[in-house]
Amino acid sequence: MNQLKTILGLLGVSILLFSFFNCGNTKMTESGYALTENPPFTLGEVYFQEWIAGTPQGGSGTNVHITFENFTEDIVVQDIYFNKKVIKAQNSPQYRKQYVGYFKNEMAQDLVMDSNPVKEAQNTPPKTFPFALKVDEAVVSYLHKGKTAYYKISNMERKPLLAYPASNPNKEN
Repeated sequence: MNQLKTILGLLGVSILLFSFFNCGNTKMTESGYALTENPPFTLGEVYFQEWIAGTPQGGSGTNVHITFENFTEDIVVQDIYFNKKVIKAQNSPQYRKQYVGYFKNEMAQDLVMDSNPVKEAQNTPPKTFPFALKVDEAVVSYLHKGKTAYYKISNMERKPLLAYPASNPNKEN
């Protein structure tokens, strides 16, 4: 009977200690998202490129390109987090292992500034961003074996600005 208590006690302590340890493969962010340090893939070329349209109505933005290597069918790329924005990752039509996030800069929105708080309540509050990222960092979310995981990409290459022409330079229709 004494031996049974000892075994149960050791088992209980082991379970308790094990519950405090993480697998060592993830790192928590301040917002509670777990960043994977050893993803089930490797990265190839990763870069971002800002662009600007030739007309004011065309806007501007940034395209984030992520190429995966050793990419298996059980991985589903979901979202790209970049520059305090999140967007659904789109698979490149030319290359199956490349995903692109098309981030368009928002036009300046009109804010209601009034002494009446009811009128100011019409303003939409800014959305909180779950990751603290540098200019050359992004986070990609992916589904692997039924679980969503997040991987932080650092030291992304910045390609030169892509400026589209203001109009058709050949004057053709």
